[in-house]
Amino acid sequence: MHHKSTVSSTKFVRFHVPKDQALLAAFGEMSLRHEHMNYILKMTIKTLAGITLDQALAETKYKGSRQLRNRIKTLARKALGNSAALLKLQALLRTSEALTEKRNNLVHGFCAKELDGDARISDAHGNERPLPTVGDLHALAKEIESHTKRLNLERRQGFLAKALQKRNDA
Repeated sequence: MHHKSTVSSTKFVRFHVPKDQALLAAFGEMSLRHEHMNYILKMTIKTLAGITLDQALAETKYKGSRQLRNRIKTLARKALGNSAALLKLQALLRTSEALTEKRNNLVHGFCAKELDGDARISDAHGNERPLPTVGDLHALAKEIESHTKRLNLERRQGFLAKALQKRNDA
């Protein structure tokens, strides 16, 4: 009688928090920049709905990025109709979504380390990737910051402000 021997491929991992203070600070910066973007999404709701700051903050309390973008899409269709401004705003929202996805892949994963291996981030689907570098995180933070500034500029004095003004003047 032959006995098959089996080798377990189970990995032993433990939760891990990097000791690198620069890496942790870069994660923090990226998270803060993302919340700045969410705030400007809230302000975009304020602008499109024509409501006060307090009303906008109450309306968007506990709303995540996806809910904010969806609310903007609904309000924008009503406020802008089928216009070039609507298409431009939708493009900005797609960029916001892509940036949120990049951030979520880092923040909503968990960091673990094999007993004799390197630290890795695992997402909700079990996909593993190496920890990002400080440079990667700074680059993402800068990309989010730049996009946030653009969205806010368009909301306050760019194509969105002009389209809404034109609607109000009509």
